Amino acid sequence: MPHPPPSSGAAEPPPLWAGSARAVILLVAVLTAIRLVAAGHLGLAADEAYYWIWSKNLAWGYFDHPPMVALLVRLSTAVFGDTEFGIRWLSVLLGAAASLGVWRLVWRLTDDRIAALWAAGLVQATLFLGAGALLVTPDTPLVLFWTLALLALVEVWRSGRGAWWLAVGLTVGLAFVSKYTAVFLGLAILLWLALVPELRRWFRSPWPYAGGILCLAVMAPVVAWNLAAGGASLTKQFGRAVPKAFDPRFVPEFIAGQAALLTPLVGLLVVWGLWVALRRMARDRSAGETLIVVSVLPLVAYLVWYGLFDRVQGNWTACLLPASIAAAVMGARAVPAAGPLAAVLRVSLRWSVVTGVVLGVLLLGHAAFRIAPLAVDPTGQLHGWPEAAREVEAAADRTGAAVIGTASYTTTAHLRFYGSGRPPIVQFGERGRYVMEPAFDTARLAGRPVLVAVESRRLAEVEQRLRRLYGSVTPAGSVERRWRERYGLPAAIDRLHLFVARDPVAAGLPDLAQ
Repeated sequence: MPHPPPSSGAAEPPPLWAGSARAVILLVAVLTAIRLVAAGHLGLAADEAYYWIWSKNLAWGYFDHPPMVALLVRLSTAVFGDTEFGIRWLSVLLGAAASLGVWRLVWRLTDDRIAALWAAGLVQATLFLGAGALLVTPDTPLVLFWTLALLALVEVWRSGRGAWWLAVGLTVGLAFVSKYTAVFLGLAILLWLALVPELRRWFRSPWPYAGGILCLAVMAPVVAWNLAAGGASLTKQFGRAVPKAFDPRFVPEFIAGQAALLTPLVGLLVVWGLWVALRRMARDRSAGETLIVVSVLPLVAYLVWYGLFDRVQGNWTACLLPASIAAAVMGARAVPAAGPLAAVLRVSLRWSVVTGVVLGVLLLGHAAFRIAPLAVDPTGQLHGWPEAAREVEAAADRTGAAVIGTASYTTTAHLRFYGSGRPPIVQFGERGRYVMEPAFDTARLAGRPVLVAVESRRLAEVEQRLRRLYGSVTPAGSVERRWRERYGLPAAIDRLHLFVARDPVAAGLPDLAQ
């Protein structure tokens, strides 16, 4: 039978703009327009160019991830072509749609119109969307299907209709086809049903099992591809779960990264909201709060544990954004009446959206114009590649090289996207990344030199390996990637070192990864 949302107490008054649907729509529209402009004017990140390569050879799986991101890029470029904007525009619009999904999620959890509008604006104030929505990654479709799965689960609870389990199964399956992190969504569903007494009746119904069968059917082609490829991406991704050397310094780094991606004020609201939801879950086993907790905390706990041994990438929690924002807004309904904590939370409530939006716009501005004097700048990878690709190809012409060889997928991806494709660019090593492509004609390597482009960070290592694989290895200069020269920082942000290699000691492609 249908169930109303639990009473969560009196709501803390949100910022004035949050009660206006027009204000939220305007905020989302303006931010989306800014991201669309940036999408066409910023160079590709290495992974985006790599997924573009995937999109040219669609398959049921790839070395790193399931196929959904490749399909997303294929659909996106089918409209606007093989350009930065062509690759990104659809991802930017999905980032805008995230506000609609969070609005609906909070609406159905609370029946509170103002809280739902506030959540729709708040999600746009995070750097997960402020910058993340610009870049195309497997997290883009994952967040979409994760959100839809949560919405379907809320409808299971609120409507009591078993047919919603088919929507749950479909969306969880599509989330898995987007990124393997979706296994935590499956765990969340089991915990939700087990922990909430009123929901345990579904274990006796055929509907959840029908949804599970549909989910497995959607997942089956990806699993079959992995089995045929010897495990491939499943082995790579789940192999990360094996502990390495104990190194707890990665945990503070992970926490700091999450605070930055949420923005600090939004992060405070999320932590408070999760604490409130956890207490209510322990006290009442309420379905809404329990769903929020089980869909967030298991993955966070795993990543904290993982951070005791290795670095955690900040974007690995992107799928938790909708539930985290829902927790933040629902927690605002239980802010203490007085005290230091109440004061901090009220400041966060009032200023979180403003500061988050400003930070997001500043980050995009810096990525375009280098407005901050950062000695170590991750946005530097977006710049200088068109010119660098032309210079590498010119060096290949001068040396008569039949092939441009690389030692990493990042260099391969950038040179392929920004180059002409003549001569072909081939990564020497990790050939499993390119099994979806036609086999490379190794006859091209016979009798003609190879130009090898090596990043500065791997220069000594790769040069040493090259000299073991070729009878003659000659330096052929270098190519600089350049950006704006500002604040005393040099224009050169990285360098590709070039070598001409002749007389291979063995037939076939050399392997610079060993």
